[in-house]
Amino acid sequence: MKIKTIKLTNYKAFYGTYEIPVGGKNLFIYGENGSGKSSLYYALKDFFQSSMENIDLKEVENIFIKDTVKGKCSIKITFNTKIPGTRKQTKTFECTATSNGK
Repeated sequence: MKIKTIKLTNYKAFYGTYEIPVGGKNLFIYGENGSGKSSLYYALKDFFQSSMENIDLKEVENIFIKDTVKGKCSIKITFNTKIPGTRKQTKTFECTATSNGK
């Protein structure tokens, strides 16, 4: 099973929605300081560990977003299996603020 796309919404350095296609054999991530390389890494880490640990929303949401969308961020990963008889699978991790602000 391979990752086909990574879609980030208001997650750390990613304001708004970004869809990152992952189509080749290898993925090479490079860029200037502050461009979101570490945010992409943490998105994958939080996505795969979200079922095992609680994620603090204050650590993952974009600090520059408007108050109307504060408390809402998501990580969506689409997997493409090339095994005959299997279908594309999508899993989404949504983080929202609870009534106590966490």
